[in-house]
Amino acid sequence: MKIRTLAIAALAVLLLPLSARCVEPVERITEVISAGPSWETFTNKDGTGLYHEILDAVFALYGIAVRHEYVPSDRADELVRLGWADMMLCDDRADPPLRLARYPLYVNYYYVLFNKHRIGPWKGAESLRDKEIAAQKGFYHDWDFPVPVRIREMASGVKCLEMVLLGRLDFYVDDMAFIRDSIGREPAFDHADFDIRKAGRRSYHPMFNTTPRSNLVIKMYDNGMRTLHRQGALRPIYEKWGHTYPEFDNH
Repeated sequence: MKIRTLAIAALAVLLLPLSARCVEPVERITEVISAGPSWETFTNKDGTGLYHEILDAVFALYGIAVRHEYVPSDRADELVRLGWADMMLCDDRADPPLRLARYPLYVNYYYVLFNKHRIGPWKGAESLRDKEIAAQKGFYHDWDFPVPVRIREMASGVKCLEMVLLGRLDFYVDDMAFIRDSIGREPAFDHADFDIRKAGRRSYHPMFNTTPRSNLVIKMYDNGMRTLHRQGALRPIYEKWGHTYPEFDNH
């Protein structure tokens, strides 16, 4: 009877949702888990980068360690939704039950690259109307543009660039740093044939769930960001990695 009781108890634990087995109780958080892809200068796999260093500084205020899971953006969303990670890095928009933190980790303009002979003179947003735009998977959506466009997701920035070089798509949209990196990896690129123009501006925030634990972690994040900003401790990190310092007082 005792063996049978222990077996039933063990089975009950295994049948619990994984989130119930992986997440610490709210009252004793010692580690928070972030999730998202590895992006150069943001989330380098060696633990350096803008996002890593800022989050380390924020949660160090509470004596809490940060661990990052390197997964694609869609998978990171799902981990947060399931409660297996505390935050996804990063996004400009969230669908319930997910939500964005108040303060961004990154604010910047994004640009479009195009063949001048194919598109003609740049006319602002009208040049984008009803065009096909190559974007890294999960990075950009049709709502990021003021006119109707068709987004075609690619596995990498280099693949986006290749689709424009081959004339299969009209534009490649990305952060300027990613565009430059893609160009540097594509020996066939001829600067004389192409142009790069500003397409928009957005802020990227950590994305959280709406559970009791999430309520506490997002509060620690926002309060910590505000504290470090007022202390002048964040700006050196942005300058170190060559990224624009957000206007935190406007958020």
